[in-house]
Amino acid sequence: MELTFSDAVIQKLNHYLKADTKIVLDFDDGVGPFSDAATCTLDASFNLDFVRPDQLTDEFNDTIKSNLGTVYVKKYSKDQMNPKMVMELNPKNLTYVLKGDSGILDENVQVINLQNQ
Repeated sequence: MELTFSDAVIQKLNHYLKADTKIVLDFDDGVGPFSDAATCTLDASFNLDFVRPDQLTDEFNDTIKSNLGTVYVKKYSKDQMNPKMVMELNPKNLTYVLKGDSGILDENVQVINLQNQ
């Protein structure tokens, strides 16, 4: 499984990346410290979290490869993903869109920097 961040997304996210930053693609299902609450819709919802190593918890027990480095995920959340995914920037409204071979997985991925908390 892999995730490719588009050049436009990398440009927007680069300022979050420090030497020890961990990237988390969090399936927002109410499980884990970065999830506010499970969504009440049938749509999948993801957050892209930037965290310190000490903030990474056991819920994020698997990884996927990306062109920004290792991305941590909840192993069971891979069922909501595709083997090859791309995160692009929607130029119309500047939202982050997660796409896979099956189509759009989340048209409004929330990007959250938690490194200063």
